Amino acid sequence: MRISERAHATAAALWRRAGGRLQWRLVRWRNATFLVGLTGVVRDPAGRVLVLEHRYWMGNTCGLPSGYAVRRETWEAGLAREVREETGIEVSDVAVVCVRSGFEGRIEVLLTATAPQGAEPRADGGEVLVAAFVDVSEARARLRAEHVRMLDLVLGAGEPA
Repeated sequence: MRISERAHATAAALWRRAGGRLQWRLVRWRNATFLVGLTGVVRDPAGRVLVLEHRYWMGNTCGLPSGYAVRRETWEAGLAREVREETGIEVSDVAVVCVRSGFEGRIEVLLTATAPQGAEPRADGGEVLVAAFVDVSEARARLRAEHVRMLDLVLGAGEPA
């Protein structure tokens, strides 16, 4: 079905009259919304990797700091918040490494961050049971497979999936 020029002109006039707030609501109603998953490779100045044991995960519960971005939060701020909430550490130099899609209802963002010298992670006791900096080889041995791939990507040993 082809829409006539007159129908397009009428729709455009109505759209302009609707104003920003209504336009935004219509766009949000019409288009997909999704979650933004954040995973971070956090290293201390010695090069060790922050590894967490997650209470709610199935299978291998050992992973990198992760969570979801909240509305109006940058991805970098979201990872910094997750690390702070889960371990008490204030990270810096947070940067996006890559973004992956293809998951139903979400995208995944891989980031890196640096912990300050002498930072001692403490598990929040809720979502996270254990938090520790470990050397890269130990991290590779303990992490779930997808997080090993992310670690390798950050360290230059892997390719984006």
